[in-house]
Amino acid sequence: MKKLFELQTNLTNYAYPLVKIIVSVLIILFSIFRNNLFVITSKPLNILITVICCVATVSSILCIYIAVPELFYVYKNKKAKHTKFRDMSTVPFDFEQIVCLVKDNDIIEFEIMVNEDVIKVGASSDCKVGSSVFFDKRFYVGKDEYLAVEKFKEELLRFTIDGKINVITIDGVKAEKW
Repeated sequence: MKKLFELQTNLTNYAYPLVKIIVSVLIILFSIFRNNLFVITSKPLNILITVICCVATVSSILCIYIAVPELFYVYKNKKAKHTKFRDMSTVPFDFEQIVCLVKDNDIIEFEIMVNEDVIKVGASSDCKVGSSVFFDKRFYVGKDEYLAVEKFKEELLRFTIDGKINVITIDGVKAEKW
């Protein structure tokens, strides 16, 4: 309920603000025309329903007041997402080349393009302060971590196209400069 009356600036779909506007307009219309739809003869009940309708109308107006800017944010976010992906250049890397780099390096990260999503894959390790010896090596694809390179390979294989993976960056360096 709290998010209903907060401006959501990170939306990428028009459905949520449009549903808020439509439901709010219906509540306002119901509040205005309630006497034409229902006849209430009891004076105390009529006063109670009038107060409830006033609160619902004010809440609906506030909801519309918030939902209209959300529509503009959705437009802006969709435009920014398409511009972001259009500007990203990828370099196709062999699947085995990526697996070898991840196996051979204690810490390495690839940003890969899958459809229109950027996914981070790589390896991470720990070390003690002042020591260059790494331990507890783990492999990751997105938010999932794996202890064995075989499981990492299985997961990474899902993102291949003809044995290649579209790489954006390697350790923060653009793939074409790497």
